[in-house]
Amino acid sequence: MNIKKVAQRTSLPFDNRRWNSDPSISPATSKTTIPFNNVPTIRDIMDGGVNIRDVYPHAGGDWSPGEDVSKSYKEPGDDYKRREKDEQIIANMLDKGKSEEQQWKVKVRGGSKTFISFNLARDYVRENNLPFSYISRIAQAQPNKVGIIADSLNKTFLVKSIDTVNGVMETGSAFCVAPTYFITCAHVLKSYNKHQEISSQFFNDATVSLVQGGTEQRAVVINTDPKLDIALLKCNIDTEPLEIETAIMIGEEIVAIGSPHGYENNVSTGTLGSIGRKIYTYKGAPEYMFIDLSVFPGSSGGPVIKASTGKVVGMVTLIVSTGGSNYGLNAALPASYIQEFCRTNIKNFSSK
Repeated sequence: MNIKKVAQRTSLPFDNRRWNSDPSISPATSKTTIPFNNVPTIRDIMDGGVNIRDVYPHAGGDWSPGEDVSKSYKEPGDDYKRREKDEQIIANMLDKGKSEEQQWKVKVRGGSKTFISFNLARDYVRENNLPFSYISRIAQAQPNKVGIIADSLNKTFLVKSIDTVNGVMETGSAFCVAPTYFITCAHVLKSYNKHQEISSQFFNDATVSLVQGGTEQRAVVINTDPKLDIALLKCNIDTEPLEIETAIMIGEEIVAIGSPHGYENNVSTGTLGSIGRKIYTYKGAPEYMFIDLSVFPGSSGGPVIKASTGKVVGMVTLIVSTGGSNYGLNAALPASYIQEFCRTNIKNFSSK
C-alpha cells in the first residue's frame, strides 16, 4: 500500500511577527516533523478546517468504539482504597484540633463501645466486620444531660428479691458494672440489722430477679458485703456497663436512677451535699456522701451519676431521717467502695 506524505509546518509562533494579533508560523526546516497525511496539525485544528472527530471518531473521552459501559474512570479494584481515603478525610475533618475533646462510639450488640480516636474505632469495626456507618462522634466538651440519662436508663434495673423462708419480697435497684454483672445494696436482697454480724450465707435463700421494660430475668447472688451494704449479682442480660469514677466535688450536679415504691427507673436530679460522713459506728462501717435529691424506698441500689461525665460516683443506700419521714437528706455509698468490691469479685474488672 502506498502512503502519501505531505510536509506540514508546526504551529509554533515565530518572533518576527506580532504575537497577539497576528501569530506567525515558523519556516520549514530540515528538522520539521512530516506526519502522515491523515494526521492534522495543531494549526489545522486552530483554524477550524479540521474536526478532530472526523479523524478520530472516538476522541474526547471514549476508550473504545460503542457506548461506554461505565462513566467512571476509576477501576473497580480500587474501591477499598477509595473507602480508606474517604475514612481518612472524615477523620481529619472531625478530629482536627479537637482530639482531646472527642470520643468515638461504635454500636455493638447490646450497646456500644467508646474509643478515644477515630482510628481505633475504625480498626475495631474492621476486625469485627461491622458497618462503617456504626461509627459516630461523641462531643465531650459539652455533654448532653438528657443523652446521659437516656443511656444510663438502659443499664439500670428494678430488683425483685423474695425471702423464700419468710415469704417477704423486697424491691430496689441495680446497675451494670461489667458484662452480665450488676451491683445493688445487700439489704435489697434481704433485710438485716447492720449492727449485727451477718455472713454472706444469710442471703442464700433469696430468689432474685432483674426487671426492665416488663422483662424479668433470674439473677444469681455472687457475693455480698453486709458491712458496706453491697451485693454483686450475675444475670444473663446483654447490656453495656456504666463506667465508675471516684473523683467528685461538693456542689457538683448529680443524677440518681432508682425504682421508688417499685416504679421502675425513675430519675431525680440534685447536687452532692457533702462527703466523708459517718453514719454508723460499727467496725468496718463506710463513710458516705450526702446527696440532695429525691430518694424513696425502692431507690436503694440505684446509681448516682455525675452529670458532667455520665459516670457512676456512688450508689443510693439509705435515707437519713427519723420516724420514717423523708427530709431530703440521703446517703450514697461512694464509688471507691464499689470499685474495690468489683475488683475483688469480678475477674479482670475494669471501671472504664
